[in-house]
Amino acid sequence: MSGAERFRAVPKVELHLHAAGSVRPATMRELVAADGLPPALADRYAPAATGEGLPAYLTRFAAWDATVRSPERLARVVTELAADLLADGVAYAEVRLRPPTDDDGLWRAMMESAAQAARSTATPALGFIAVMLRDWSADRAEREARRAAAWAGRGVVALDVAGDEAVGGFAALARATRIAREAGLAISTHAGETGGAAAVREALALLAPDRIAHGTGAAEDAGLVGELRDRGLHLEMAIRSNVQTGAAPEPSRHPFATLLRAGVSVGLNTDNRTISGTTLSDEYALAAGALGLSWAELARATVLAAQASFAPAAARRELVRRVQDAWTSSAPGA
Repeated sequence: MSGAERFRAVPKVELHLHAAGSVRPATMRELVAADGLPPALADRYAPAATGEGLPAYLTRFAAWDATVRSPERLARVVTELAADLLADGVAYAEVRLRPPTDDDGLWRAMMESAAQAARSTATPALGFIAVMLRDWSADRAEREARRAAAWAGRGVVALDVAGDEAVGGFAALARATRIAREAGLAISTHAGETGGAAAVREALALLAPDRIAHGTGAAEDAGLVGELRDRGLHLEMAIRSNVQTGAAPEPSRHPFATLLRAGVSVGLNTDNRTISGTTLSDEYALAAGALGLSWAELARATVLAAQASFAPAAARRELVRRVQDAWTSSAPGA
């Protein structure tokens, strides 16, 4: 067994996964055709090119906004995604989910369908992270936070901030994150993907997140690296996606290994299985090959991800135990 197959056989934890970028290509083509939409929409919903940049990368999500607009379709997407994760050896996943509707009733119906699909899947265990966008007004963000807060303890585990770092900012979103936190939701935010260390520092100052999505720019600032290490703040990193968006020039120069070896809590993720054309096992193989990470180092990163999950405490402890036992028993020479 070699390459990705070697890692497919051990349990993994996926904390940064957008449903909007992880629909099966065949399913997306079917939905586009069923709605009589231009085939080019489905053609664009495909793996990004190396270095195409974040703005171009984000345009690939247009097919999601155009087609996944009913509870039935969202349930299908979640069910298929769970099956794909199971086949990839993912034991636990937190799925970022933004139903593409402004209608509160439809939003609730779609979230219910997603939660029901997740409950119907014994393995992997799934939690959802609601999403607000950087360029939203304070009112729009607070509306989304209240929507998400109503689902705390019913499938939604956190609220995220996403979007192009060149647009908008965190200040207008601070009240929304407080609403979510008061309801018992955790906070994760995209920062430092293309905005450098300053974006990570801004996120820490204004939103006080429990995790940072990407955070590649943090490696530029030794003081920030030390702060992240000391605080135990987890970075949800995605090598292939970061090379596509320009956050890293090539896999071998991605800061994941440097941060891990500096004692920062980091974990591997896909970001978007379809739009980045990857699986979590592929990301592990990439980290081993391009960054020279050992089995023991990748095992440690997996444990760190499990510890940083937003699962309930008892489930989190069991996940950590399962990951530790499986990676130890599967280690070369074990």
